[in-house]
Amino acid sequence: MNIFYYNEEKLKYIIKRLNLSNREIAEKLEINRTLVANIQSYHQNRLRKCHLYAFCYAFNIPIEIFENSNINTKEKIDKILLKRDDIFFKDYELLNKLQGKWYLYSYPSNLGFADVWETETTIYDDFSVEDMHQNRGKLLIGRNQSIILKESHNSKNITSITFDNSRVTYGKFAFSRVSKSNLLNKELFNFGFFSREKLTLDRAKEILGDRSEIQLQIKEKFLERINRNIDMLF
Repeated sequence: MNIFYYNEEKLKYIIKRLNLSNREIAEKLEINRTLVANIQSYHQNRLRKCHLYAFCYAFNIPIEIFENSNINTKEKIDKILLKRDDIFFKDYELLNKLQGKWYLYSYPSNLGFADVWETETTIYDDFSVEDMHQNRGKLLIGRNQSIILKESHNSKNITSITFDNSRVTYGKFAFSRVSKSNLLNKELFNFGFFSREKLTLDRAKEILGDRSEIQLQIKEKFLERINRNIDMLF
């Protein structure tokens, strides 16, 4: 059994175990790639606590791996890594860009409601989300994409809103949403966009374009085909 005596050894193993590149680490920690290589070698004596805290924060690694000297083998480290949530992260840098008020524009499921939906939505510093209709949810940040999951205040149905992290820097960016239509209680897929500024509905409609290209409602025939092929499990 190999024993790790230095944090540099643990760091090097975790980087290899998670298949992380020096370039990726350098970008996340905002240091150069040479330093990333150096802090993995105890001979260089370049590793500092600030590097470990930054690394753990950026890649969702439990800091106890480095602070507990008894966690000193591959098996012990692997056991802790398996418990971590490696899909979603507490990315406060992205959260800071998202925090605050947004206006979400899309087409409604029923044209009788409105020509364009404008939903004022607020993202808070604890990753919670609430819109103008008191629908509440959570922001879950992934490596390349993030998702907002909201529960409807009245129906208790779940709505998912997915978007690319790389687009958040801009004042407007696209999202895809899966929800239940208000009247028929059927799944509805919509594209729409976030905007920091409140737009006129005519301007929002101009950006959205043709409704038939960005909205899809589940068809009754599809559900019927599924029902005809149901296997009773219980």
